Amino acid sequence: MEFRKYLRQGIWGLADKALPVVYGIGYVLLVIRVLPEEEFGLFVLVQEIFLIISGLATAFALQPLLKFGSEDRTEQAGLQTSAGVLHALFLLITSIAIVALRNPVSSALQAPGLAPLLVYVPAMLAASFIRNTSLTLLQSRFLIQQVFWVDSVHFLGVPFFVWVVSRLHLFDSALDLILINVVTLSASSLLGLFLSRRLISLTLALRWSDWQRLISYGLYSLGGMASYFTSTKADTFVLSAFFGPVQVALYNAAKVFTRIFDMATQVIQMLVLPASSRLSSRGDDPSLKDLVEKSLLFATLGMVPVCAVMLAAPEPLLALIYGGRYADAATLLRIISPMALVVPVLAIGSSVLMGLGEARAGFVLSVQTLFVSLAAYYLLVPSWGTVGAAWGFVLAAFIMTAITVVFLRRFVTVTARGILGRMRDISAFVRQQAEFLRGKV
Repeated sequence: MEFRKYLRQGIWGLADKALPVVYGIGYVLLVIRVLPEEEFGLFVLVQEIFLIISGLATAFALQPLLKFGSEDRTEQAGLQTSAGVLHALFLLITSIAIVALRNPVSSALQAPGLAPLLVYVPAMLAASFIRNTSLTLLQSRFLIQQVFWVDSVHFLGVPFFVWVVSRLHLFDSALDLILINVVTLSASSLLGLFLSRRLISLTLALRWSDWQRLISYGLYSLGGMASYFTSTKADTFVLSAFFGPVQVALYNAAKVFTRIFDMATQVIQMLVLPASSRLSSRGDDPSLKDLVEKSLLFATLGMVPVCAVMLAAPEPLLALIYGGRYADAATLLRIISPMALVVPVLAIGSSVLMGLGEARAGFVLSVQTLFVSLAAYYLLVPSWGTVGAAWGFVLAAFIMTAITVVFLRRFVTVTARGILGRMRDISAFVRQQAEFLRGKV
């Protein structure tokens, strides 16, 4: 019954995480096809830096709030206020660092045009501050429909405004796209504030115990996320350091298709982390095992068609989407395709570990893969360029998945036989939906 409840929420979750796919389509048709390769490469670097800082801030301050807020709905004021302060301080410190180091960073990445663009990263972070906080509060109450509307403002707003300024012939640089993102992130924050207003609870009477809970959990979460970002995003920066932003543009023309991996990961995290946290706090181990096994099977089967398309037909896919540009990305897309089969395992395993409160285990897990990932990039990229970056990206994902499974089995006794045995649940679910649709007809 628990799984069915979360599966219903998953429909809205899937709709929410389909938004980046719509965003990606607009991104491809309106940005990658239009911007000069160097401008596109520069925007990719700015966007990756923004996403890393935003993700680290979320891991440090907001993921602990999501966990503890899902478990205990009584004493929210202290937790929310403390998390908000930690979140703001993290963004402030990193923003100062980015602006101060913009010239050395630009030089290291062989991208002279990057330095003036990095000044706008703090504006992007400030614009997303309320948005990310409100999303955390809504997720803690499983208000996934409201999450969808908050995200839609940004992910649908960007392609809309790009289309408008393109029609006015005002869109020709990375800076234009950065400013559009600032506008849509700000609008998303305003809607998030409105929809989560009844969930907001603040106080000036802060307790040291709240700070301790958040920081002790957040440090491990931060370390795990830092290792994850290093293993999944360092490829872009290493490639830029050796070959510059033009090769980054080619590589990311293929890597943009991994947005569907991110969509699957975020849907899983949105549902599995608070669900596993709640089941764990109740000591309901059988339901937790049931949730993990069914989630692993459902999610992995759902990614099989994605893998098949990327592996079998990258050339027509790229020709259709890019209109003849970036044809060399077909090889990269084939290399990346097997990742579709391990993304659900990695996302579910890491989410369950965090939901169980095993932040330390998640941190150790990520650190173990960090060095392998960096070694792969530095060994493969200098000699093989974009192809080496793609192989390093895939290698890191498979190693992370293998280690995640080992850690997960320490806490939840899942087996391959048990997972495959859940096929009957899929059949039952399909029959129920068919009967429901027939009844509607």
